[in-house]
Amino acid sequence: MRKTLLLLTTAALIAIPALAGPAVARDRSDRAQLSAGQIADRADARTAQMKVGLRLTPEQEKNWSGFETAMRDMGKKRADRQIALREERAQRNGPVDAIEQMRKKADAQIERAGDWKKLADAAQPLYASLDERQKRRFAEDLFRVDRDRAAN
Repeated sequence: MRKTLLLLTTAALIAIPALAGPAVARDRSDRAQLSAGQIADRADARTAQMKVGLRLTPEQEKNWSGFETAMRDMGKKRADRQIALREERAQRNGPVDAIEQMRKKADAQIERAGDWKKLADAAQPLYASLDERQKRRFAEDLFRVDRDRAAN
């Protein structure tokens, strides 16, 4: 009896995630697809939230525009990449070429690394003008945005 109960419990634990998988995929496909402009607008809104959270002084405000422009450029590039990837997936038929996917992923990472370097260069004057509390907030907001983007 005990052995049967254990086997049934194990089978249920294995079967539940398998049954839930298609529902998760179906939920993703039901979501409205955002346009490149909408994705970029969301990035701009997050950047604006960062500015509000930092509570910049008038002197620090002078350094904001370069950072904001770099963030906007980075958001637009990200949106364009996301749309291109979506279109590529929609047109794909047949098996995925794993080697080609590795190359594309490496190229995308190189491009994103270049974007981050440009952002760091643009952020340097602003960051240097921030106090310790603002620096901490800046880093939290910047990397939270990056984690949120990676999750989507």
